[in-house]
Amino acid sequence: MGGRGSEVAREAADLILMDDNFSTIVDTVKDGRRIFDNIRKAVGYVFAIHIPIAASSLLAPLLGISSDNLFLLPLHVALLELIIDPTCSIVLERQPAESDIMQRKPRDTKKKMLDKRLLTKSILQGIAVFATSFIVYYTMLLNNPNNAALARSMGLGVIMLANLFLVQVNSSEHDYIFISIKKLMKDKVMWAVNIFTLLGLGIILYSPLNQILKLSPLSIKQALITFALAAVSVLWYELIKLIRKLKERNLK
Repeated sequence: MGGRGSEVAREAADLILMDDNFSTIVDTVKDGRRIFDNIRKAVGYVFAIHIPIAASSLLAPLLGISSDNLFLLPLHVALLELIIDPTCSIVLERQPAESDIMQRKPRDTKKKMLDKRLLTKSILQGIAVFATSFIVYYTMLLNNPNNAALARSMGLGVIMLANLFLVQVNSSEHDYIFISIKKLMKDKVMWAVNIFTLLGLGIILYSPLNQILKLSPLSIKQALITFALAAVSVLWYELIKLIRKLKERNLK
């Protein structure tokens, strides 16, 4: 005990309770689990969101697409990094504890931060976002080779919007997305990131800046299609959560 214990006892102890309250141990364990969870979420997110960026940059030249019609130009990659870094370091690392965090078994101290399960999940999520964004870009480009800016805008829009869905879906391995959104409704930082992303997307598409970035404004129909595709590219993981919960329920 830090308050009532002797100086000798404190020096010899491995753990000191500064407030002399045993419930502090429970709170500390909970906070430690939350921090470990959030670091894993951030690592998984970074891995997943960079797959569509890297794959899109590599695949377009391999398909023989001219440099003027490429999906992601250096400016677009830099723009995406401005969104990814705050999302990772500010949003995911300060997520609240999940509802079942104290019902879990103690974690194996030898467990790796990026294990096989998290790596597989991140790869699948990254491939899904990449496939959706690149297919819509390539389809639009084939239909209208002279309007690469429009194709690029829809593909980039899918990635930027999918980024927002990734945060919500990956906020919990167990809770559904609507529960995660409910928890974060009062989070000003989350609102700031969402508004910044949507506002940024609107500015680069519907302001004179689109000429510099070689983008094109989207019609209402095209914007809705882009939003729907971004949602589908990420929300499929909610089905995985549902299947997992049903299996756990059957085991009980």
